Amino acid sequence: MSAGHNRTTWSRVANAEARANDIVKMLFAVYFGCMVMLGQATHATAATVEIKLMQTPAGKTYFDPAGVHIAPGDTVRWVQIGGFHSVTAYHPSNDNHELRIPVSAKPWDSDILLANYPKRGATFEHVFTVPGVYDYFCKPHEMAGMVGRIVVGDAGDGPATKPFGYAPGEHWKSVPEIARNAFPPVGEILQKGTVRVR
Repeated sequence: MSAGHNRTTWSRVANAEARANDIVKMLFAVYFGCMVMLGQATHATAATVEIKLMQTPAGKTYFDPAGVHIAPGDTVRWVQIGGFHSVTAYHPSNDNHELRIPVSAKPWDSDILLANYPKRGATFEHVFTVPGVYDYFCKPHEMAGMVGRIVVGDAGDGPATKPFGYAPGEHWKSVPEIARNAFPPVGEILQKGTVRVR
């Protein structure tokens, strides 16, 4: 082999390495650009859904709407309109109530919200990141059937998709019959997106 042939071979190898490095850099740029855009799109599409805590002059109490279908990452904002209410997840950490939210989801409890305290239209918010069905109630009005249901993404097969009283060995407080009958069906929530009190 001649020295000129070796130089040509090495020149081709060097050019091929440079092109490969350029391709790798371009692929990384495209990858990170897509990740940034995806992150921005996810952030931009997160929604806030409002649910009103209602009490009529006749004393009927309810969440409006009682059922909503949202995407993971969305926020639910409950707005206190009248009376005194709470927004409390069915979870053993909330006074040993039956578990009716996804197992890995964080429970919440707004405590009592008053119509005019700390200000008119007091609010409570929770961001839902774990897909599944979430059942919740108003502490003062659970026995009046003031309950709500949120489906985040797909319903899955978590605790709130099981029959009430599914784990008697846990000795949790059961969901009262009047509350059980007030939940909108998961299928109806998935079909309509929003279900109001009947």
